Parts: sequence; C-alpha cells; structure tokens
Amino acid sequence: MSRFVTLKDVAEKAGTTIGTVSYVLNDKKDRYIRNELRQKVLDAASDLNYIKCNGASSLKGMDRKLIGILIPQFENQFFTRICLAAENVFVKCGYDLIICDTFDDPDREKEIIHRLLSQRVDGIIITPTAKGAENTRIVRDVGINMVVVDRLLEGMDGYHCVTTDNYGCGFSGGEYLERCGHRKIIYIGWKSGIADLDARETGLRAALPHYSEVYSYYAAFSPEAGFEITWKALDEHPDATAVFFGFNIQAKGGVNVFRKKGLDIGKDISVMLIGSPEWAYTGNNDFVYLDMEELELGRKAATLLLDLIRNGSHEPKREIQDCVLVEGSSVRKIQMTER
Repeated sequence: MSRFVTLKDVAEKAGTTIGTVSYVLNDKKDRYIRNELRQKVLDAASDLNYIKCNGASSLKGMDRKLIGILIPQFENQFFTRICLAAENVFVKCGYDLIICDTFDDPDREKEIIHRLLSQRVDGIIITPTAKGAENTRIVRDVGINMVVVDRLLEGMDGYHCVTTDNYGCGFSGGEYLERCGHRKIIYIGWKSGIADLDARETGLRAALPHYSEVYSYYAAFSPEAGFEITWKALDEHPDATAVFFGFNIQAKGGVNVFRKKGLDIGKDISVMLIGSPEWAYTGNNDFVYLDMEELELGRKAATLLLDLIRNGSHEPKREIQDCVLVEGSSVRKIQMTER
C-alpha cells in the first residue's frame, strides 16, 4: 500500500506544529515565521519526500480511480496504440487516465511524475527516458504501483515490466536479410542513451556472418532526420543492397529518399524496419517489418497494474515479448551469382 508523507510527519521531524508546516509549505506570507524555522520545515519536507496533495478526493484508504501513463513520443503510433490498449482495460473497471508525453526529456519526465503523485494517482505506467531509474525513485519510495513498458530502467532490478525483446528484433531482421543474401547493409539508428534500445543494432550484427558489412548511421528521432541521414548513407555507400531502419519514425522520412533518388524499393534497394506503422502496409506499400505487437504490450501492462492495485504488490514480474516478422515485397532475394 502507498505511504505518502503527511503534514504530521513533516511537523514531527521539524519539531513544530502541523499548522506551521502547512503555512510554510503553502508559501503563505501573512504572518511572521522565523527563517530558521521555515528552513527546518523545508528541509524536513525534502528529506521525507513530502508531496503535496492537489486532489480533492484525498480521503484515507480511498482509490481515486486514476491512472497516470507517461510515454515519450505521442506522435509515434507505437505508443498511441499502447495507450489505447491500456485504456480499453482500465475504462471497463471504472478508471480514468492521465496520459502525458515526456518528449523523451528527463526533466519533463521528473516534473510529470511529481504532478501525478500530487494527484494521488492509483498507479503509473511509464516508458522511461534515459534517466527513468532516477526519476521513478520517488514512485518506488512512496509505494505507488508502477509498471514499466517497452524500455527497461537502466541499472535497476526489482520492478514490474512488460517489454519487447529489442535484441531479438534486431536479430530476426538480421537473420532475414542474411537468408535473402544481403551482405552490405546500412543500419539507420538513434543514439537514445538507453541500452535496451541500442540492443537492436547489436542483435542485427550478431545475426550476420562475420564477412558481412554493416554501415551504421545515427540521427535525431524525427522523420526529417531520418530523411537526411538516409540520403547521406546511400551517397557514401552506393554498394549497399539493403537498409534496415531500427526505428519507424526515422523510417517514415527515410523511405522517401529512395523515391527521390529513383530507386525502386524491393528491386534496386531492399528495405525493412522495426515497428508496424500503418504506412508500412497501406496503399502501395508492402514493407518487410518487425511487429512489436504494441497493443498486446499495452494490454499486458494495464492488466498487471490493475492486479497490483487490487491485490497488492507481489514478486516483481518481468515479461519479455517477442516480435513477429511480417514479410513483404520490400526485400529482394539476391542470387548467389549476384554476390
């Protein structure tokens, strides 16, 4: 059960009254408080991780039926699908959601977490930034139920998590390209600072024979950056037979490069990506992609969090979900004579 620090706790540590603590923490100015006492109250609140309650329904023992969800890129269809699947689970049980976009900014993530705690949410689902382990420490300290989804908390154990096998995604993609005869491959990636995401490239390289060549390029996480880095990579390696996009947001811009250069996808150049955005398989598009089944990720994360809220905490559960390779016409099978 969660244990938020109360005004009484702060008052006892500071050696003063609840009324004085309330006065100081609400930053009132209509009566005199000695600077020394004011500082003692502020220090006590900081030491105890006191979080002000902004919720109107803060009665002891009562759930607010409120869930916080933090995702890093709302424009990314992968994360919107996670939210939709989670919402489908929670609304059936009478819960409302607060969905927040961190923009992969650790400072914004920290601020949002504090706001959610001040609202006394019953639980949190989070896809963390690179500083997620540090920023979620206060969630663990106060005992709020939390499930991490898609990414891991760097350097931490003992938390509930539902994630994708990112290494497996890269490995499956590498195996497929190897079976199709590709030996010169461009990898388009993103320096996320998150080891679990970097494992996509590691998996790709591990699946290929030692005599294969992988040309790695990294750019910011946007379609525009994906376009620019793909153009540069093709200019520098015109002998490459395949491009493997580690992230579908970069791929969205990158695939436009081939048409601009007059390259026929699936004939002149082979292309595959991790992720399953609708553009990869609608209209005339028929890309080979690795489906991370994000709807199932969202459902599993929400179901696990609901169980924690209803039945209390239990041994940390970590579920790793495999990706599914979906074939299309964007990867050409190279004959042995061509190599």
